[in-house]
Amino acid sequence: MIFPHLWGIVAEGGIAQNESSELDVYLMALYSESQAAPPPNLLRRQASVRILVAEDPFVGTFLRTVLQKHGHKVVTSDAVRATELLREGAIAADVVITNQPDAFLEFAGTQPILYIAASPDAGLASQFAICRVLRKPFRNEELLETVEQLAGSVIP
Repeated sequence: MIFPHLWGIVAEGGIAQNESSELDVYLMALYSESQAAPPPNLLRRQASVRILVAEDPFVGTFLRTVLQKHGHKVVTSDAVRATELLREGAIAADVVITNQPDAFLEFAGTQPILYIAASPDAGLASQFAICRVLRKPFRNEELLETVEQLAGSVIP
């Protein structure tokens, strides 16, 4: 089997308030005419998700660590400051993760919410156009899968 030649471009980027940075690696496969065409999704890169975490500091640090490890851009804050950031347009979050969704009710029709709690309030969660609930404790895989699903959601 003949492998294509790979060429890469590395770009460094960051997010608001220098909370994190990332390196994006773009790979291009060069195929000769004698090789089969590349699969259609070969060059597609999964975009990182912009996440605003409004949790207590311990849980927020844990979530940031897990999510950044998987390539996502994460800003952590308390719920009051997080709502200010959204209201002012200082951050464009694909997903908000919080244990206090009531603080985000003004964004219920426009902002995907991941509500994490040991005893979540189903009535509160139902007030959001797009809301997923993770019951604490949860596995890292559940967190990552849910964030990806919410990031791909479309507000009706």
